[in-house]
Amino acid sequence: MNQKNVLYFVSALFVALFFTSCTKEDPTLSTKSVTPGAQSVYVLNQGSMNQNNSTLTMYNFADSVATTDWFTSQNGVGLGDTGNDMAIYGGKIYIVMNVSSYVEVTDLKGKALKQIPLFNGTVARQPREIAFYKNKAYVCSFDSSVVRIDTTTLAVDDITKAGSNPDGICVANGKLYVSNSGGLNYPNYANTVSVIDISTFTQTKTITVITNPFTLKSGDDGKIYLLSRGNYGSIAGALQQIDPTTDAVTTTYPNSAAVDFALNGTKLYYCNFDYSIMASSVKVLNLITNTATDFITDGTTIPLASGITVDAATGNVYVASSASDYVSNGTVYCFAPTGKKLFSFTAGVNPWKMIFIR
Repeated sequence: MNQKNVLYFVSALFVALFFTSCTKEDPTLSTKSVTPGAQSVYVLNQGSMNQNNSTLTMYNFADSVATTDWFTSQNGVGLGDTGNDMAIYGGKIYIVMNVSSYVEVTDLKGKALKQIPLFNGTVARQPREIAFYKNKAYVCSFDSSVVRIDTTTLAVDDITKAGSNPDGICVANGKLYVSNSGGLNYPNYANTVSVIDISTFTQTKTITVITNPFTLKSGDDGKIYLLSRGNYGSIAGALQQIDPTTDAVTTTYPNSAAVDFALNGTKLYYCNFDYSIMASSVKVLNLITNTATDFITDGTTIPLASGITVDAATGNVYVASSASDYVSNGTVYCFAPTGKKLFSFTAGVNPWKMIFIR
């Protein structure tokens, strides 16, 4: 089951005691030599649902120090409940908080600038993911809405409808693509992607995809890559490619169930945790040959893979791993493009999204 679904369908039995911490990681490694130009990496930790313990970890490449709860250290208050997405745009960091139902906007040092609440009256919209296009931010939410935010004023300026429980969003070919998961209608998941015209901000069509569509990303090749989770039974999850010129699924990649994926040029990296064998895997898919191989080459094991990203400047791959109890601090592993581990550091509870500050 995907990490997000664990947070939604499994109740936490314990509340972890959490304190801001700074830890020195891998002191023998010169991170400057493997991460040129990057000052730090931020990790959004989901925390445990309804425990209000999401955190933002900052790992400083200059001294190899990880500050587990960087947001609190910078602002004197906690981040909120169930961090779900994070991205940089226009010199600001946008953090989507699902249960708290707002977007937290900070500067690049993590200092809070504004909190944008996303409610329909008093009902939380439950925002999921964010995308950007021409000074606008677009946030899809579980209440079937897509909210448009002006990135200059940081105010909501319009709202439109997508399908059932949107769970991912991206921009390609001048259009918005929104994955309609139906995730709150278990076991009757949805299986469409909404296409929204940006100029009119209205849905123009839907694309039928594998059940329970999740993350969407646009690649350097102009294509859209979509991860569906299936129904955790008779329908397997898989990665798919969508052509935004025709709005049709052009490729479905076999044996590609995943919890998260990342793109870097002609390569797609994806990680998964297989509950049937209780083991994680990390694969790299060549988008030219459509062949996938194991990525890790040095025998490093990932306890419970939950997120993955690539530093485009170095090609280094970062894999986040939750703790086995889902309430203890997790770990982020950094691998060279060759699949060999470079270093690791402690993050917060259920680490997920990662961004680089340069």
